[in-house]
Amino acid sequence: MISMVGKLKQRAETGVLATALVIPLALCVFAFLGVAGYFTFRESLPPNLAALVTAACGIVLIALVLIGAKLANRTRSTPPPSQSDFELGEELESYLREHADPVLSDWVRDHPDRAALVSLALGVAAGYSGRFRSVLMDMYARYSETERARRDRTR
Repeated sequence: MISMVGKLKQRAETGVLATALVIPLALCVFAFLGVAGYFTFRESLPPNLAALVTAACGIVLIALVLIGAKLANRTRSTPPPSQSDFELGEELESYLREHADPVLSDWVRDHPDRAALVSLALGVAAGYSGRFRSVLMDMYARYSETERARRDRTR
């Protein structure tokens, strides 16, 4: 579990760093591409028409990128969760509501901002990664079985 969180953290850091480097470079490239297109079209067209053609080419390029992203997202979409996933999630929610650890409840009450951030991070991670979601559900299932066995022994 810890190594998976470490890998997830490292992946996020790498993604943020790459994005921080790539976005300014891409903006510079597109700006120079637009200027180059304008100068190219200006040789054969009047300046105002050359600017219009350059802008139209940019709009077409943006539309192509959006269409490509939509098509790529459609092929990568995950299957919808099954009914058992919903039932297990509802069972987890009701169980946590009834049997929340007093230490955890006190911590949430004392530090609502941190609890919200942790919940957000876990929710994003679970929503983003099916593997992480299955690990969380597996941990819950094991904890639930252990807790059920412990309660049966005390009765």
